Amino acid sequence: MQQAIWVVDIEASGLSPASYPIEIGLVNGQREYQSLITPAPFWTHWSTSSEQLHGISRQQLYSEGVLPIMVAEKLNRLLGTATVISDHADWDSFWLQQLFHCAGIKPTFSIADITTLLNEHQMDTFKMAIDKLHKTGNYKVHRALNDARVIHRALFCALSS
Repeated sequence: MQQAIWVVDIEASGLSPASYPIEIGLVNGQREYQSLITPAPFWTHWSTSSEQLHGISRQQLYSEGVLPIMVAEKLNRLLGTATVISDHADWDSFWLQQLFHCAGIKPTFSIADITTLLNEHQMDTFKMAIDKLHKTGNYKVHRALNDARVIHRALFCALSS
């Protein structure tokens, strides 16, 4: 079961209607995917406070990022028709919409909020597991792949509670 559930996390240029995805991380227990995303020419919003959180510079996106079309195509190939779990589906859906609109293709997968899988007790367990994993110091917070790993591990801790 653990391998059947994909978890996504996305870092962005900020928390604004003009923001866009800059990094994506996916985990399903057996496979992982991570990519920085090169900004499209019309993606101009940049929050320095967000940069301080994730530690990714706009210049790094230009030097190490992958074009939005390539990321979108990879996501469709990797995920197929899966439903991907997010701990902030509203924002992650918004940023994926930005990515796919820029790429000019439609996603083959869908996103569901983690609350669709967990009851109230399990959500409490999930939050405690997140805190415990962060306190280990083994994960750099606000980097998409590390955050997806933490969410995935905490999700399965909660599901087994």
